[in-house]
Amino acid sequence: MIAFFTDWGNDSYYVGICKAVMKTINKNVEIIDVLHDTKKFDPKVNAHILYRFSKDFPEGTIFLSVIDAGVGSNRKPIILKSKSRNFYFVAPDNGLLTLVAEEYGIDKLIEINNEKYYFRKSYSTTFHGRDIFSPIAAYLSKGIPIEEFGQEINSINLFRYKSPEIKDDSIEGEIIFFDTFGNIQTNIPAELGDTLFKKDDKINIHYANKKVQAYYERVFSDVLPGELLIHPESSGFLEIAVNQGSAKEMLELDNEGVEIILSKENY
Repeated sequence: MIAFFTDWGNDSYYVGICKAVMKTINKNVEIIDVLHDTKKFDPKVNAHILYRFSKDFPEGTIFLSVIDAGVGSNRKPIILKSKSRNFYFVAPDNGLLTLVAEEYGIDKLIEINNEKYYFRKSYSTTFHGRDIFSPIAAYLSKGIPIEEFGQEINSINLFRYKSPEIKDDSIEGEIIFFDTFGNIQTNIPAELGDTLFKKDDKINIHYANKKVQAYYERVFSDVLPGELLIHPESSGFLEIAVNQGSAKEMLELDNEGVEIILSKENY
């Protein structure tokens, strides 16, 4: 199975071409389009998304992940084979694999440079998704050993981020992305929230020299329409949301990477 993830959008032919390339190489391969409408050019935001959806895929999945603003530059095309779950990640080495490397561990890293497995010998400098990444994923799905695709390397590029932690009676973390409803996704595991807070607690959210208040709840309807809440979302992290509204708009946020502090309101 190949899980296909890009920032190309669904209104272009690029996704279809790459699927045709993969089917040309392995007509029986199953390809799942996970997401193609995501924040463009941003490996950090999409590293969090990749990590979250990877958890629900079966062992042995090949993740073809092309968020690649540096296409054609000296950034490496790579394959990461994980220690746990036997996952394969085919991607540019631009930080996109930071979180999956931390979560699943690295069994082997390969820099892709064996042109025998490229789709075209005269490959495009701007469409490595078609000419390099897609054929490599397809050949992997046919059982070609990872060592065939290039030389082993010792490290990859990793980005820095604010690790979630409890400090005194507060939790510190980071806003990592916004979903299509305007819900604010954080990197704070839900179990940290449940360590300090209980249902119906009033929570202060500190961010960018601002403070707002929300209720610590389980589902959207625990608060009235238009009210702000914090709750564990489906991937096991804390989400800041508005019942039938946009938390992103309410908090007037434009960018990810904003550090946040959650603390219980003192009555």
